[in-house]
Amino acid sequence: MKPLFVLLLSAGLTLAQEQAKPAAEAKPPEEAKAEATAPAESPNPTPERNFNFQIDVGNRFVQDVRGDLNTYRSVVNLGSGPKLLGLEAQITDPKRRIFDRLNIGAHSWGGDPYNTLRIDMERTGAYRLTGDYRNIQYFNFLPSFANPGAPQTLLNQRSYDAKRRMSNVELELMPGRWIVPYVSFTRDDGSGLGITPYVANSNEYPVPTVLDDGSNIFRGGVRIELRRFHATLEQGGGTFRDNQRIFSSLRNLGNRTAPILGQQLVLTDLLQSYQVEGRNVFTKGLLTAAPADWVNLYASFIHSRPTTDVNYTDRGSGLFLLGAGRFFNTFQSLLGAEAKMPRNSGSAAAEIRGGRWVRILQSFWTDRFHNASSALLAEQFLTGATPVEARNLFTAERLVVNYNRQQTDGFLDVIPKVTLRGGYRYVWGDAVTPPSLLTSGQPSTGQIRMHVGLAGLTVRPTAKVRANLDYEGSPGDKNYFRTSLHNYHQVRARVQAELPASLRFASSFYFLDNYNPNTSPAPTLRNFAAYELRNYAISGSLQWMPKGGKHFSLLTEYTKSSIRSDVQYLAPQTLLTERSYYRDEGHMVTTLVDLRPRGAAPRSPYLSVGGSLFRSGGSRPTNYYQPVGRLALPLNAIVEAYGEWRWYGMTQALFLYEGFRTHMGVVGLRLTR
Repeated sequence: MKPLFVLLLSAGLTLAQEQAKPAAEAKPPEEAKAEATAPAESPNPTPERNFNFQIDVGNRFVQDVRGDLNTYRSVVNLGSGPKLLGLEAQITDPKRRIFDRLNIGAHSWGGDPYNTLRIDMERTGAYRLTGDYRNIQYFNFLPSFANPGAPQTLLNQRSYDAKRRMSNVELELMPGRWIVPYVSFTRDDGSGLGITPYVANSNEYPVPTVLDDGSNIFRGGVRIELRRFHATLEQGGGTFRDNQRIFSSLRNLGNRTAPILGQQLVLTDLLQSYQVEGRNVFTKGLLTAAPADWVNLYASFIHSRPTTDVNYTDRGSGLFLLGAGRFFNTFQSLLGAEAKMPRNSGSAAAEIRGGRWVRILQSFWTDRFHNASSALLAEQFLTGATPVEARNLFTAERLVVNYNRQQTDGFLDVIPKVTLRGGYRYVWGDAVTPPSLLTSGQPSTGQIRMHVGLAGLTVRPTAKVRANLDYEGSPGDKNYFRTSLHNYHQVRARVQAELPASLRFASSFYFLDNYNPNTSPAPTLRNFAAYELRNYAISGSLQWMPKGGKHFSLLTEYTKSSIRSDVQYLAPQTLLTERSYYRDEGHMVTTLVDLRPRGAAPRSPYLSVGGSLFRSGGSRPTNYYQPVGRLALPLNAIVEAYGEWRWYGMTQALFLYEGFRTHMGVVGLRLTR
């Protein structure tokens, strides 16, 4: 029946078109003359391209790095050789056999420390598949870190030469419909080598480390998307692992080279490993709704139930301090533990508009974390072959952290171009932590209470000028940590202006002044001074692009920053009070000029010159320079040849052995179609 109906409908339309031809042919003389003089349509119209791409390939040359290679790798870490610097491609299929659109993007392949790959494939109304892959090679080996007085030949206190791979795949069904089911998988995997301190009583020993960790997360849910209502319901789970092994077979005096009680502490052999494996199941819900034109509602909730199992092994030899003037030369520890960590987090918010001039935002967020764990530890300490002390310990610990935040913001348009903001934030919570040595073996309890005032101003004198000013401050009440924001004032300001159409200016200012008194109940910490922090930064940028930057453009930025921090802490090696005073005054400048010849085609040669510099003074004065020059020459309509030169130079007045300098060049081709 359906084919017959389609056939009759097609025949009817054809008949109607044939009957309308005489009427269409009888046209006024003016229209007939215009049609006669109009250019005829090409019998072979240019088809729309189904494949567009831009590919950027080249070869990088790095001159022999002068200075410290480890510092260069920690800061820059770019190597020589052929590179796929960038790829962007789009494929369309008008027949929509498998997909109607496929996007592919790839950047920095060929040995660079950060590689990315992105795929986005869609068939309209049927599905959408997205995939993302990232590969990060993280190297950090600054010789002076945590041990600034040591010669360069000694081991660093902590370093990493690790690789991390992250991937994510998500499939949506029926995108754009009212109900959109989806599934997703995320994987994060890391491995590598490094150096970490092995902490013993009264000493720390930097030793080699093997790193291995990873996680897998599976998610699935459904999105409900209506005109005034949106909801997401999701169920997921995953597994994770965190394994680490540290070892040493060389004589290691650690950070304490002076004898203690006439004895030289030393580590001669060590093998320590721990294996953490866990599972997690979580449920998540999101909701947004606009029941009326004057109100928007938001809500979210997540409940997770992770569990972990831990196996720990630690054995070594040397000469160590047990306490009360006793020494031992061999030890062994075995530990097994498990933990359950249920967590609930939720938030809710509402935006209410009272006419054209008033808006009120009300939000609430809560997070409740509980950790119940138990562990069985067996330890043995030996002097020669004689047991000095052996013990078995069973502990059951509980960690509880509750955090809540409520905030109210009001916005008032006093005049059409001026908006005032006023608000209030209240933060409260409590925590119970396991006992520690600093609290004489008693559980620690803490509370957080903060009353924060909020204010702001937005001015829009013209469509091309805008200024913002925001302030928040708190008189301080109770907090968990000595380095947290307590009695503080924070100011942010920003101005944006487009003077003529080709000249844009922007400036920003940030200021933070924080004072946190010492209210620790621990007897060993009561005499510590308060923690003080002051930080400010002011920056300005100018962009000049006459005639839209067709032949000339200029971009310049300048930032001045300052930070001062003063805090006392308890040194774990000596249990004595130390002071950490850090200050830094920095200046950073960036300038880039683009030049194109006049009267050239759209794909014309261009030259870019400029660079960046950073200079700071204070606790760690540093100079860093990076000039750059680029030249591009189009070879034809789709191929462009280019070359780039950079120079990297870094010096530190207090750590001259940690500087480096090198030249870097890139030559390549860019194909665009």
